[in-house]
Amino acid sequence: MSAVLKIEDNHLQFKPDFDKDTITQLKFLGMRWAPAKKHWYAKITKIFVGNFLSIFPEFIWDLRGYAPIISPNSQWTPSSYLMDHQKSMAETALTIPRYLIYHDIGVGKTIIGIELVKQKQAKTLVTCPLSIIEDAWMEDIKKFAPEINAVNLWKAKKNRQLNFALTLDFHVAIINFESFRTEAKQLAQAGFQMLIIDESSKCRDARSQITKALIEFSENMDYIYELSGNPAPNSEMEYFSQARMVDPMLFGRSFFAFRNKYFYSFGYGNFQWKMKEDKRKEFLDKLASISEVVRREDVLDLPGKTLNIRKVFLTTIERKVYETMKRDLVIEFAGMEVVAANAAVKQMKLREGTSGFYLDENKKAVIVGQSKLNELKELLEEIGDHQVAIWTHFHYEADIVEKLLGKKCGRVDGTIKNQDVKHSIVRDWKDGKLQYLIAHPDSFGHGHTWINCFYIIYFSLSHSWDLFYQSMGRFERKGQTNKCTYYFLIADCSVDEVIWVALQAKKSVSQAVFDYIKGKKK
Repeated sequence: MSAVLKIEDNHLQFKPDFDKDTITQLKFLGMRWAPAKKHWYAKITKIFVGNFLSIFPEFIWDLRGYAPIISPNSQWTPSSYLMDHQKSMAETALTIPRYLIYHDIGVGKTIIGIELVKQKQAKTLVTCPLSIIEDAWMEDIKKFAPEINAVNLWKAKKNRQLNFALTLDFHVAIINFESFRTEAKQLAQAGFQMLIIDESSKCRDARSQITKALIEFSENMDYIYELSGNPAPNSEMEYFSQARMVDPMLFGRSFFAFRNKYFYSFGYGNFQWKMKEDKRKEFLDKLASISEVVRREDVLDLPGKTLNIRKVFLTTIERKVYETMKRDLVIEFAGMEVVAANAAVKQMKLREGTSGFYLDENKKAVIVGQSKLNELKELLEEIGDHQVAIWTHFHYEADIVEKLLGKKCGRVDGTIKNQDVKHSIVRDWKDGKLQYLIAHPDSFGHGHTWINCFYIIYFSLSHSWDLFYQSMGRFERKGQTNKCTYYFLIADCSVDEVIWVALQAKKSVSQAVFDYIKGKKK
């Protein structure tokens, strides 16, 4: 009996000749068995049909109207402003419709995305962090490709004009991740052919609602390109969902099956995961087959950087309170009490303590000292009249630094809700109207160029390697003519040192994967 294929209610029904290998392939495709009707079935999407035809090419005629439409643009010529690595990537994309573009921070990923829009001549949706819609995408389109009609869907949604915006004649529409999640169903009906995900590290959690919505949306795209300089800051498991959108056949459709195949659990409660060494090469070879890595040092002539740890020695009172919190999970100071309910809160409180304060249950700061602030003051005096960026992680830290610097500084963090105000403050700083910028890494962590500054101070740190790496990358970009000098205020014998070591470990894991992919491409 020959295989039988049927299409009904937007589902593909398939009765193959019985063969164990064929059944295994159908399961890997994500097809399910209907025992009553005795056939395999799956919802029809472009990516599913493309993968199905790669296994059963004899059905190309039956599925010709459902497969991805890949049309190489013979009229395309590279833009004259492209750097060599950007031109090479665009040429690669001529024949590869779905790809992971892991290019470092500051080497021009947005320019590559714009070039892909010009090359494919396909209606394109870009999803990216809110902070770079205007300052990166819209600005670069205006500068490098003014012939491209672009629309800011986040702004349209904010003004309750999303429906109208989607009826406009445009080449590319840009939306932030959070708005995409809420509007995914409507966007799926808007006729997009290409999806560009800028900062695909946002999709590293396979179980998040944003990631699930992007995976479903990507299923019906002719083209998908994901851009990131730091796609998996915490674990190699974070590559799964990004690879899943490009090629579901690579690691399969199930995150849990992927995890069980390539990783093993360990530690208390088996909640930690580490890659199986005998599976590492297979994993890396597969990832390398759908991705490209470019690093800053390979393509930009940057003046280099220095990293300096400034040890902060807590006063006797600060140390006594810190050790009490560390031991007892509770402190009493100046008639106020602060309690750490569990180990996670305890670590947060210890981070606060190295900066001289603890927040009580009413979010009021219990101030125990200012050793770190004093160290900052001395450091700024050493730096002199140069512009400085100061990264903080708690509002109280920003409060005391802002009070110290007065009118010489601007501040952009969660206390500033209006995006236009944030952009205005940063613009004044970049124009030299302000000497200092106080910022939280998550407020302006992605896609911004701050080459006006080359002195950067971390008042505190968090465990996020992604935010840490992105925050450093703001300054090490094309056009930077000065060596960047970074200072880290690390309290002696404290949680600050633990976090610093943890960040370096995460850096090693990320770089090992990138080194392998680069080696495979040579």
